[in-house]
Amino acid sequence: MRLVATLCLLSAFVFPLYSQAPQQTVRGVIVDADTRQPLAGATVSLPATGMGAVSDTLGRFRIDAVPVGRYQVEVRYIGYESLMLQETLVESGRETVLQLELQESPSNLEAVEVSASRSDIRVPHPLSVKALTVEETRRFPATFFDPARLATAFAGVVNDNDQANGLVIRGNSPNGLAWWLEGVEIVNPNHTPNAGTFSDRVTQNGGGVNILSAQMLGTSHFYTGAFPASYGNVLSGVLDMRLRPGNNERHERTLQAGLIGLDLAAEGPLARPGRASYLANYRYSTVGLITQLGIDFGDEQINFQDFSFHLSFPGKKGGSLTFFGLGGLSENLFRAERDSSLWEFAKDRYDIIFRSRMGALGATFTQPLGKRCLWRTVVAVSALHSTRTGSRLDDSYTALLREKDEREQSLASLHSWVQYKLGAGSSLRLGLLASRHAYSLFSLDNSADTLVAGAGNGLLWQPYANWSARLGAHLRLNAGLHWMYFGLSESSALEPRLSLAWLMGNGQQLSLAYGLHSQLQAPQLYFATNKAGGEKEPGFTRAHHLVLGYRNELSTAGLMEVEAFYQYLFDVPVAATAANSFSALNLLEGLPPWALANEGSGENYGVELSLQQYLTRGYFFLFTGTYYESTYKGSDGVKRDTRYNGNYIANITAGKEWERQKGKGRVGTWGLNGRVAFVGGFRDTPIDLDASAAAGHTVFRDDEAFTIRQKGYFRADLRVYRAWNRSKFNSILALDVQNLANTQNLAFRYYDAQQRQVVEKYQLGLIPILTYRIEF
Repeated sequence: MRLVATLCLLSAFVFPLYSQAPQQTVRGVIVDADTRQPLAGATVSLPATGMGAVSDTLGRFRIDAVPVGRYQVEVRYIGYESLMLQETLVESGRETVLQLELQESPSNLEAVEVSASRSDIRVPHPLSVKALTVEETRRFPATFFDPARLATAFAGVVNDNDQANGLVIRGNSPNGLAWWLEGVEIVNPNHTPNAGTFSDRVTQNGGGVNILSAQMLGTSHFYTGAFPASYGNVLSGVLDMRLRPGNNERHERTLQAGLIGLDLAAEGPLARPGRASYLANYRYSTVGLITQLGIDFGDEQINFQDFSFHLSFPGKKGGSLTFFGLGGLSENLFRAERDSSLWEFAKDRYDIIFRSRMGALGATFTQPLGKRCLWRTVVAVSALHSTRTGSRLDDSYTALLREKDEREQSLASLHSWVQYKLGAGSSLRLGLLASRHAYSLFSLDNSADTLVAGAGNGLLWQPYANWSARLGAHLRLNAGLHWMYFGLSESSALEPRLSLAWLMGNGQQLSLAYGLHSQLQAPQLYFATNKAGGEKEPGFTRAHHLVLGYRNELSTAGLMEVEAFYQYLFDVPVAATAANSFSALNLLEGLPPWALANEGSGENYGVELSLQQYLTRGYFFLFTGTYYESTYKGSDGVKRDTRYNGNYIANITAGKEWERQKGKGRVGTWGLNGRVAFVGGFRDTPIDLDASAAAGHTVFRDDEAFTIRQKGYFRADLRVYRAWNRSKFNSILALDVQNLANTQNLAFRYYDAQQRQVVEKYQLGLIPILTYRIEF
């Protein structure tokens, strides 16, 4: 006790400035990564301050009176791998609550290295995975507080259009992505899922902005290749979003207002402090304010609102029960002027009404079974419904219906697994993914042409097994097997998964991963009206993934990563009755006019480089560079560039903070962050002008598919902010500017019947977003 008192007295003299700054509590729980058993006696420290704590018998720790600021959090426990958690933000308006997992090490290890990470949750997969934190989502410029837009700052990833968050990963279509929430797959969780598309119809996985507000999210994980055995029904990437629990000791509120929306969040204990908690958020869009200021946001009136919640009920001995839900409404409205002299383009004489609603409800149950076994089950139901009508005004301004689309998609999902800890660093997981996919689609064009019409459903079964092991002091192994069966198409697939990591010492790691993966088709391919009689539903598209990676932790706050990847895609739907250039690998929202067969193929390969300095000592940077090739073969057997073969992606994101103490109980911070993106232009297909003029709509030269390379994409974004920490609350005023240079980046080309010529449509120009957030 005398020693503790002496150290406290010394701290008062050594850190006099800290005592004057606003303070907050850092607390949380430390558990075994395999069993979720609490770890008693683990040490948690903030190296920059000398402050720390030791976890109690329930794994809980608490560090009070921590000065506001950004910290590295170091966690150590005898016999376990140590963790250096990066970029932990302590603010005066809310407690910093951490849920930390440590991995046990083999007993024969002489020393355990400290691993730098932004993830508080252990991810055994050694490569092609990134942690997406809420703090980064708020700090990086022009993300619209959307984790999918944040992901485009990382290697191998590019946005397919500024108006949406569709992700092109290593040359794959955005349709190859899977959205997960709390450990199960859900339907597309985005507002305005038709945003930025050629035909204005809905996409499988993109939209204007995520329905889940950043206020709700914990640390999410983004996988870009050679996925672990627990993930299925995916080809290009998995964005696995996790909800954070609400504060279970005190009530906290967040208010955020800006040109993009109004957020109201509340959290706190449901009953007595320290047990159950709630977290809820409501958001209402104010995008209309942007258009009223004269800023081009896609020439449509956009409105959305959403609500989400997360209820957490801790159980005994490390168990827990949670309930979660989200729901969102969105609409795009375009009204034609009732003055024909103002009709410059064909769209100008249309009334277009698009409305979408999405919702999800779910629950999780986690229960340790003894000291070595853990059981977790997640169930969720999600659904998406959208309608779109396009009515053309005749010369008397009477609206005549020309286009109509209606789409319903629902997904009932179960993910249940049991994990048994075989020994230090070794575990076996047996799991089952089961889901019911239901669809109802209708699409009408030119008043009478039915493109898609039908409804159906099917069960998707995905049992899997995965073995993780530490082979001596320097090797980590993950070996798994995944099986898929889909009732609607009667397709099945057996998929081996394997990864091996060699820990070379001094923070260096060499990794190799392989996976065979399969995915269902976009819903419109199951119900297109062009199918021949008796034709089977298309089966899975499949892909071999191979990734070789090198990681070097250059310091406790910096790292370098290099990954080389190869993907061979096969059983791709292509035209069945004609030899042409069509392939589902280039599909986004389109509707092919041919019957299809799983006979196409494709290849993606390339190399990625990442250099990152975490935000310490007041600055950070992230440089990523990617070179890749993406090709395919249609039913004509000709090897071509895919639509998304831009060849290169380069991103530079950097920022600086200046913290100033304004007196006792007040700390102010200025921040300046920027991002510059250089991306190779996507591929386009020449337009047949004569045929388009005769048809009255765009007709492509399909025999010359993707022979045009669009101009390279350039965008510079900026974020300037001023943050205040006071004794009882913290706030921040920020200005984000997307496309600071107002660069005209081409979206697509089409034949315009009003102009009677080919017209270029550009992505978004300069957009300023002003926001103010206060937490108390």
